[in-house]
Amino acid sequence: LEESMKMLDYEMKKTNDLLYRMIPKPVAKILRKGVPSVNTCEVFPDVTILFSDVVGFTRICSLITPMQVVSMLNTMYTLFDTLSEKHRVFKVETIGDAYMVVAGVPEKTKFHADNICDMALDMVRSMDHLKEPSTGNNIKIRVGVHSGMVVAGVVGHKMPRFGLYGDTVHSASAMESNGKEMHIQLSNATYEHLIDSPFIFERRGTITIKVLCWIACALCNALDH
Repeated sequence: LEESMKMLDYEMKKTNDLLYRMIPKPVAKILRKGVPSVNTCEVFPDVTILFSDVVGFTRICSLITPMQVVSMLNTMYTLFDTLSEKHRVFKVETIGDAYMVVAGVPEKTKFHADNICDMALDMVRSMDHLKEPSTGNNIKIRVGVHSGMVVAGVVGHKMPRFGLYGDTVHSASAMESNGKEMHIQLSNATYEHLIDSPFIFERRGTITIKVLCWIACALCNALDH
């Protein structure tokens, strides 16, 4: 009986570890009580979101096999996951070549912008060690960052996942899609959090991200040591 209990505890630990990789631990505990998933949703007034994607991903995919694509993304995302733990940011999701993380959710911190930009710089630097199979050249990425309010939580009941909702998400995605390769483009909202930080910025001006909507943005190039 004692051996059976040890095996049960071991299997429960594996199950919990897997669950907590997909859903934050505090949220998972709420769901286990039978609380409706929508009740996990919470307003976070100030967070920072990062999006990245691979430059020329469609072209790369046309020149290599699907398994090579999966292998390339797995190598890159495994590295990014390690960086997310190092910089204490939460990985939200990956969709194709897009990688999304947030700081300030689910654990609130006043250093959310600093943590995200530290990770962004490490992400760009890490490309020196990653090759894309079609040419053997280094993979190139774009990174976009924006700060603001989000609602975060689990919605629905089939294949539940922890998601972020609100204009802040769309603006962060636009910072990435309108960015420059191997640069970190951030909005003025994020820059305001970092004015007194040791990061070095290059002002880029304004970009249009929606009809009649402009965002002042800058490029984060390095840390001033």
